[in-house]
Amino acid sequence: MAIRLKPDDATAYLYRGNAKAKLDQHFAAVVDFDMAIRLKPDDATAYLYRGLAKYRLEQHFAAISDFDITIRLKPDDAAAYSYRGLAKYRLEQYFAAITDYDTAIRLQHDYTSAYFGRGLAKYLLGRTWEAKQDLQTALRLAEKAGDAGFKSQIEEALQIMH
Repeated sequence: MAIRLKPDDATAYLYRGNAKAKLDQHFAAVVDFDMAIRLKPDDATAYLYRGLAKYRLEQHFAAISDFDITIRLKPDDAAAYSYRGLAKYRLEQYFAAITDYDTAIRLQHDYTSAYFGRGLAKYLLGRTWEAKQDLQTALRLAEKAGDAGFKSQIEEALQIMH
């Protein structure tokens, strides 16, 4: 309804795209994020959300490109670095992923998923002790946040490493 009343409102496309993404309608979400970007090309959030939708569509290189733009527009966005690290991880670019996770953690010291992702990347590079340290930190942060689902996922990863 909001888009019909105001078709040049980038925020309305951003919200609708986000709603579609939450319904796992990622192709449709990308279309809305494209329109939001067309209307407001300096909106870092639109690039971040489009990157996430592309990531979920397994378009990892395209996702990285959107995260790069997000970072250019908003260099202190810890989430953009963490998500770009995740996309690089999926492409088996583990060293590059670790670099992005390092930056995310530097920007937001309690970024649970960045510690988790960095730990997994380190493990795959044979740096098991460092990986366990990161996962232990992620576990403490997940417990502190009361995130039982993520806590369980971290515990499973730690068991695999033993």
